Amino acid sequence: MTETINPISETFLFHSIQHFSIPHGEPRYQPLHRHPDTAELLLVTEGHVHCKIGTHSYSLPSGTALFVPSGFWHELDYPAAPKQSGYRLSFASPHLKPDLVTDVPRVIQVDDLVGIIPLFARLEQENEQPHPNSRITHHLIGLISALLDRSTDTQNSLDSRETIRLVKHYMEEHHYRSLLLDDLAAKFALNKYQLSRLFKQHTGMSPLQYLISCRMETAKQLLATTETAVASISFCVGYKSATQFQAAFKKSVGTTPRLYRIASTKES
Repeated sequence: MTETINPISETFLFHSIQHFSIPHGEPRYQPLHRHPDTAELLLVTEGHVHCKIGTHSYSLPSGTALFVPSGFWHELDYPAAPKQSGYRLSFASPHLKPDLVTDVPRVIQVDDLVGIIPLFARLEQENEQPHPNSRITHHLIGLISALLDRSTDTQNSLDSRETIRLVKHYMEEHHYRSLLLDDLAAKFALNKYQLSRLFKQHTGMSPLQYLISCRMETAKQLLATTETAVASISFCVGYKSATQFQAAFKKSVGTTPRLYRIASTKES
């Protein structure tokens, strides 16, 4: 019978693992170095570690992780604290998900710290007692990567949800202005394609549709509660002409601004 090998398990080549535990408030420093052929994963389980990768500096509190891509110069600073502990894992993988190891690494908030620590401990055990069949180390690193991948997806989802909330808030307050998609995206450090995709994902509509809805809701409020001329309202809600506004209003609301005002007056 031919043994089936999971190809995923063969994509992670284990190199080494170091468990660090620095008690009694002792500072420690790992000078500038790099690993040309292996990536490094730093997991902080207690304390606070500072890492500099190239020109970028990172602060890692307890419960966070950071991938250092292969070939990147980096240094580690363990400031004095009641206790510093965690793991440094070195491995090679040509198929590691780009979201985790990028040109500009990011600190990952680990969702399941209790679940991921035993995986590092088992890797440490495998390192101390090597076995001819090292396939288990590939599986362990793959599982660690999958858990961090899940944490990254969760973090990205939370980050994008907050970004879109801020975009909506900005549009609600500035819908009277001429808001171009490129300018709006740049304001929130996105490109227009990212903004459109994320906005649709979180709201179910495009940025333009939301902008129009903001304008229409304001227009309905002004029509129902003031005697402001329709032409003036059109400029108040961001339209360059009354004709353009009336066409947009009828398409969105189903009636003309004048008839909407009449109906609103009768209801009140």
